Amino acid sequence: MKKSNQRLEVGDVAVSRAGHDAGRYYLVVAETGEDFVLVCDGRYRKTDDPKVKRRKHLVFVAKAGADIGADDKAIAAALRQYSSSEE
Repeated sequence: MKKSNQRLEVGDVAVSRAGHDAGRYYLVVAETGEDFVLVCDGRYRKTDDPKVKRRKHLVFVAKAGADIGADDKAIAAALRQYSSSEE
């Protein structure tokens, strides 16, 4: 995977490039400082228990539009669309 120089922000879709979850798509739900963000995928990592991930271990994919929704089911469905379009 190529490295992205874009700074991740809340609402961005990103793919993990390191760790046991490499290749998994996430939605950035919060920033927790300079180096970390909170991400969820709506399936394994729900919005009520987001994963802490280093920014450098994520690659920007796209800006998520307002269509992504706020519940886990909508997030999972939207991320499946991003992952299938990348393949």
